[in-house]
Amino acid sequence: MDYHILKKYRYTNRNQFESIYSSRYENELVLHYDFEIHGFPCFSLPTTEILNLTSRIYKLTQTLIYLKSKLPQIALEQYTQTCLIDEVKLTNEIEGVNSTRREIQDILNTQSITQKNMRLYGLVQKYNLLKNSEKISIHNCSDIRNIYNELVSEEIKNNDPLNLPDGIFFRKKSVSVYSPHMKEIHRGISGETEIIACMEKALFILHNKSIPPLIRISVFHYLFGYIHPFYDGNGRTNRFISSYLLSKELEPLISYHLAKTIKQNISKYYKSFDYTNDTDNRGDLTGFITNFLEIILASIETLIDSLEDKIERLHYFERILLSNFKDKTDYGILHLLLQNSLFGLEPLSAREIAEMLDKSYVTINNRLKKDSIKTLLRSDIPHKYDLDLDLLKTL
Repeated sequence: MDYHILKKYRYTNRNQFESIYSSRYENELVLHYDFEIHGFPCFSLPTTEILNLTSRIYKLTQTLIYLKSKLPQIALEQYTQTCLIDEVKLTNEIEGVNSTRREIQDILNTQSITQKNMRLYGLVQKYNLLKNSEKISIHNCSDIRNIYNELVSEEIKNNDPLNLPDGIFFRKKSVSVYSPHMKEIHRGISGETEIIACMEKALFILHNKSIPPLIRISVFHYLFGYIHPFYDGNGRTNRFISSYLLSKELEPLISYHLAKTIKQNISKYYKSFDYTNDTDNRGDLTGFITNFLEIILASIETLIDSLEDKIERLHYFERILLSNFKDKTDYGILHLLLQNSLFGLEPLSAREIAEMLDKSYVTINNRLKKDSIKTLLRSDIPHKYDLDLDLLKTL
């Protein structure tokens, strides 16, 4: 039987609305949360759909880990960085903040802060930590504020300093979320004292080990959005926290695909917030949890499809290279460029190739000039090299 949101019964089955609500709220399997939405205590039910989604997420995570293990190290590093760059770009894009792949890649490559990249530096570096499994504290309001400061405060300060938090940790004044037609669709918790109290409850739920981890992560994602603790930067902070939590519970690569999947399903994502916020939903978080788990699952499925395709192509082109290039250095250069062409974003310079292969610049530069190699190269950017895969197919 499909699990319908409570609001639906208010209009289609008014006579049974109260009994349906009671049967859900008093179900012996129900999970109750110490948090209220419009005066109604929050709860969720472990539906068959949620159980199946959770099981499939864990199972496919193992498939993803296996596929990662099949990648050469350079390919894995390039693919991870490509996903990271896209994730930062898209988490900004969802909020209407402009950033380019070039800006993000430059920060990753230089690892230094400048006046030019200052607005994005913290966000990029924070996401970069996820691939190294570094621990980030998310236990109290001070931790939430620290994450916000490192992620988005510099960009918000440059764009509109009045949108920076004016309280100890969070905002003091009220804030609302509006539709494109300027209709108020949600009003965040009012007053910093109440925001702090609500955030502490949300954090308690997040760390309550009696609740399954993916349910906790989903519930916290909703509650953070409902509280809306800042004037600006709520979405990016919330998505980063969820990405971090998923990197710990599942696999770091999954954390670099959350914003992309949310953006692909943005209407459904916002709608799940809207109906969960509705008074007639009476604190039932089951629908939101289901939708958020679907987003996580879709992220993993897309990553698996992408990796399977790229690995198949990698093996196909490796066979061509092995048949045509017996010299180890020549093969090494072309194999590296093959990995970069399939898994990376930008072509490589001779110096980058030399560093990755632990060869001298002179050796690599001379080999790149050999006719057998030169004819297979694309050089759309001066002194940067990619492999022309269409030409490679003809060998």
